[in-house]
Parts: sequence; C-alpha cells; structure tokens
Amino acid sequence: MRPRWGNRVGLLLVGLALVAGGFGLLTAARGRPGAALIDASVAEGKPWALPLLAGAAMVLALVATRWLFMALGWGRVGSRTGAGIAMLGVALKGIDGIGHISVRLVRDGRLRVSVSLRRSADLRQVIRRLDESAVSRVRRAVGRDDALAVVRLHVRRR
Repeated sequence: MRPRWGNRVGLLLVGLALVAGGFGLLTAARGRPGAALIDASVAEGKPWALPLLAGAAMVLALVATRWLFMALGWGRVGSRTGAGIAMLGVALKGIDGIGHISVRLVRDGRLRVSVSLRRSADLRQVIRRLDESAVSRVRRAVGRDDALAVVRLHVRRR
C-alpha cells in the first residue's frame, strides 16, 4: 500500500470513529431527557454566541470535508496516462534528482505535465530536455500531437 493511501485510510477511519462517537453521544442524551449535551452557561445573556459557535463549527466541518475529499483524489481534473508517464521517464532518463513525474490528459485535450525535483537536480538540463524532446514525445505517446501542454516543475527543499 502506498503511503498516501495509508494516510487516507487512516484519516477515513479516524473520521468514522468521530462520527460514530458523536452519534453515540446524541443517542445517550436522547435516553435521558433532562440531560444537556453541553454546558451553555457561558453563552447566557449573549444571544449571538451560540449561533456564532454553530456557524464556526459548520465552516470547520465543511473545510475539513473538502480537504478529505481532495486528499482522496476527488476533484482532480483529467486522467493519468501511463504511456505519457513512461515516455516522460524515458525522455528524462539519465538526469539525477528526478523525484515524481506525472502526465494528465485534461478534458479539453490539454496535457498537464508535472515533474518534482530534488535540490541536487540540474534544473537547466531538465528544462533543456523538456524543451527539446520530452514534451513532444509525450504528445506523440498520448496521440495528441497538437495538444497544448502545461509543464509544472517543483523543486523540493530537502
């Protein structure tokens, strides 16, 4: 299992445990009609406090849900092309410091090429190789000779 999937599965399990705990707390409170879930004495005399807290909790929940969906890969545009990734790997062969490479074919026929580099990589050589042959090879490999390509280089700090 890849590390990112392990993180995602772990986040999912923690989230499910928290949701189950919340439902359990609500169920326990229903069983005792006189019991309160929280102590609301802090908000006495401040009619705006509870709606503000509820709104902040809702915004936090929505942001966390969006982050989890993005971490799961939902919302990514385009599809990965194995032939394009293989051709990019062949074109960048022999350059030290190449980390992660990715090629995506976006809906409107464009290509998104992403190359992650370590600090030790020769940036000039990578750019020269991409400019001279790599992008055109990737276009031919995916069958889109006239496709526009966006190349994103990321140089890692460590």
